[in-house]
Amino acid sequence: MATYEEIYGKRVKDFDSDPTLESSYEGQVWYDKSTGVLKSVVSAAAWSSTSNMVNALARSQGAGTTSAGLSMGGQDGSDTKLTVTEEYNGTGWSLGGSMPAAKSDHAGAGTQTAAFAAGGSPYLNSAYNYNGTSWSGIPNIGTARQKFAGCGTTTASLVFGAQVPGSPPQGGQTEEYNGSSWSEQNDLNTARAKLAGCGTQTAGLGFGGYQPTIPSPPKQKAQTEQYDGTSWSEVSDMITATSAGAGAGTQTAAIAYGGSAAPGNTTATQDWNGTAWTTSSATLGTALSNNGGAGTSTSALSIAGYAPSVTNNVEEYNVSANVITAAAWAAGPALGTGRYSGVSGGTTTAAIFAGGGYPRDKNETELYDGTSWSEVNNMNSGRGRLSGTGTPSSAVGAGGYTPNSYSSAAEQWNGTNWSNITSLPASRQYMGSIGASGSAALFIGGNSSGSAPSPAYQVNETLYWNGSSWATGGSYPNTVWNPRGFGTISAGISCGGNNGPNTSSYSYNGSSWTAGPSLNIARDNCGASGATDGDGLIYGGGSDLSSEKWDGTSFATSASFANTHNGGGSNQNGSSSTAMIFGNAPNGNAHEEFTAETTTLNVKTLTQS
Repeated sequence: MATYEEIYGKRVKDFDSDPTLESSYEGQVWYDKSTGVLKSVVSAAAWSSTSNMVNALARSQGAGTTSAGLSMGGQDGSDTKLTVTEEYNGTGWSLGGSMPAAKSDHAGAGTQTAAFAAGGSPYLNSAYNYNGTSWSGIPNIGTARQKFAGCGTTTASLVFGAQVPGSPPQGGQTEEYNGSSWSEQNDLNTARAKLAGCGTQTAGLGFGGYQPTIPSPPKQKAQTEQYDGTSWSEVSDMITATSAGAGAGTQTAAIAYGGSAAPGNTTATQDWNGTAWTTSSATLGTALSNNGGAGTSTSALSIAGYAPSVTNNVEEYNVSANVITAAAWAAGPALGTGRYSGVSGGTTTAAIFAGGGYPRDKNETELYDGTSWSEVNNMNSGRGRLSGTGTPSSAVGAGGYTPNSYSSAAEQWNGTNWSNITSLPASRQYMGSIGASGSAALFIGGNSSGSAPSPAYQVNETLYWNGSSWATGGSYPNTVWNPRGFGTISAGISCGGNNGPNTSSYSYNGSSWTAGPSLNIARDNCGASGATDGDGLIYGGGSDLSSEKWDGTSFATSASFANTHNGGGSNQNGSSSTAMIFGNAPNGNAHEEFTAETTTLNVKTLTQS
């Protein structure tokens, strides 16, 4: 019998503990002397959760890859057709250019920067191409239809199957697009709707589907057909008949996942090797149908769908030696005093929260050491709706609202006590703030004195505290209260706020503001974390539970909270991977911490079988 060295070309090494691993260890075997076992890095197929989409939807169409994915159209929970386009960057979603007209149940394929969408509900024949920024019309397909499949590229497109008006309602019509016109081709052998597809115009694959004219359930189909550029031929059936599921891959290597498989939605994944289907050990985390699909047979996306109501959940499939753990928020130790809109800042191991709260007169100060909150000396005056930033050793707070009036009071924290400092030039509440200490901070916008928050009292002033006095900075481009910021006072980002609320963002260079990319979701009174203007996380606000990552260029969705945190404090001096939020209007004390996505190798202990 051949030895391991003869087969693999390497000897079995021994270590006192697991070695430092990377992907080149895949397939290698080593002996762990500390436990007395053989181990190896092996590939495995698995679905893992990733960041949610901006919109909850179903009946969309997917395209692209797991690092550059695309979702086109669809419909929401009230069955309203959508024009929305969303783009995936490998970790999160952001809004792309809107479609010229709303579509759901359409066919499409391509890449994130070159995709097509054709047909759709209710029995459309319109078709469009996407260039990564905007959509443009192309010639209509010949047969108006919905609930069909597509594959290929924007200049070599293939669409097939259909639900069409009249009787019978299912069709096998096939059309090709050459970049200038559509032409009718040979029909599928089995007419059906709600099928999935993948491949190219000259090597397409169609599988599953639904025939409403079948006399009794199940109406799902298991047929698989291959297209050679001229005609379709039937090959091996799927293991489990499904309809309204997703697919990804090529004619010789594909996967089918999700969909309706009597008596209901399924989590199953089926593998196609060019000859036959097998059932994969990898299953979706949630049973769903009418999900979008994109990617390959070893790296794919399942995009939204019905589970059973519309969802914005996305899962990523990988056949890899890596195990991916999705970004997530988890509960931390609760504040001692529930409140909102106070002075906050620091990191996940050293943070401060002071003042704020309900009924608008809290003066408590709490410090966080990474394990628990402890109460220290109070602020000199209790105020709600105040603003401020800093760390457990140096912080500043200003403005706010007492039970009787707006406030211009300001205080500075030295790590032990609060001391009164020069008041604001005018009374303010609900300002945004940026800064890493009590001696250098930026305060943004807010409400001026008045009977109630309203546009008439919103200001766009930027105020700078230098440790001894106040000075004005460049005017904020938007009259807004409750914006949130991160970065530094000479290179900062501020976004959202209540003037709507809104999706605006702006960058600051130490003297003036410049408009930046929009948030995907309108936010107000949210949390923010980021030590630089090139890496940050914006999260929550109002009743919203989601977060968005800023990479220096754009905002993309990330993990969601378990609890609402309207007006909660945050560690403004953290990063996009070390964020936390604590408190909530009117008197919540919940605390949650963020952990970024991680990737580790799949190490297995070898045993006899």
